[in-house]
Amino acid sequence: MEVSDLILADYAAANDRGKFTLVGAGITEITAKKMPCIHPLMFLLVRLKVMRQDVGRNRFDVRMIGEKGTIFKAEGDLDVPSQHEGEQHLPMPMQLVNLKFENAGDYSIEVRINGELKQSQNLKIKLLETQVSK
Repeated sequence: MEVSDLILADYAAANDRGKFTLVGAGITEITAKKMPCIHPLMFLLVRLKVMRQDVGRNRFDVRMIGEKGTIFKAEGDLDVPSQHEGEQHLPMPMQLVNLKFENAGDYSIEVRINGELKQSQNLKIKLLETQVSK
């Protein structure tokens, strides 16, 4: 099993046939007026490429990690049925609500399948620099 897509977006949805919708896709940076900051809503789309050799129970783990630890975690089992044939892409949208970022800097989104890191992506949180009038 591989990760074919790992995308942060303003909105993501998928149907049971593997078709997905993204709005405002490709978030790689968030600017905040102050720290800590809370981002009210974003979506993470993880699309898995499943092959015949993935039949059986597979464990997935998705985390967003900052310098002070994990701020988001989703994990579970994915059972691939024995009648699975060929290559299939399974989109898994995840709604991330009120994520709290304690510090500006780099955060990492990591996807592990059966304990093995399959893909990661960075998210940068920047502090908005305001100019003071003189």
